[in-house]
Amino acid sequence: MRVGFIGRFQPFHKGHFKAVKSLEKDHEVVIVVGVAEEPSRDNPLSFKQRKQIIEECFPSKEIVGIEDRESDEEWARELEERIDLDGIASRNPETIKAVEENPALEIIEHELHQKGIYSGTEVRRRLRSGEEWRYLVPKCCEEKVADLTEVFKGSGINYEFKPGWKRENSYYDTLDD
Repeated sequence: MRVGFIGRFQPFHKGHFKAVKSLEKDHEVVIVVGVAEEPSRDNPLSFKQRKQIIEECFPSKEIVGIEDRESDEEWARELEERIDLDGIASRNPETIKAVEENPALEIIEHELHQKGIYSGTEVRRRLRSGEEWRYLVPKCCEEKVADLTEVFKGSGINYEFKPGWKRENSYYDTLDD
């Protein structure tokens, strides 16, 4: 079964990585990136930048961008027309609602991997403030995300932070990529 794993990936983090790894055990996975018209605080990276990050971890995966539309129905129709899929994997209620109306696509439940820890919002916040963020992204794309630090810093509020965190003291550093 060919499944589209849908997300914004701002940026791609370990939760996304683990979801793709889990899904690909039973499915052919296409990574579908939601593309906003203009960069913003919550969407600072372009499609091209996100694709490059994801390709560091999954160089042979098909990665497709689907632009935002006026309505969820238009977006879901474009998804169906542009990509040959049997189903979608998403935990976003709006995405699921838009796709549910299309009986040709099955909605695949997938596990959220430690949602309280792995969050694009948290990665962006940490990149902006100078806090440690590397333990939140897979090692395979860590340097590509680091290369884009200035893009993140320019996209929102910069928080003050006192250095001192050490990766070796982190429980999360022991988690598998």
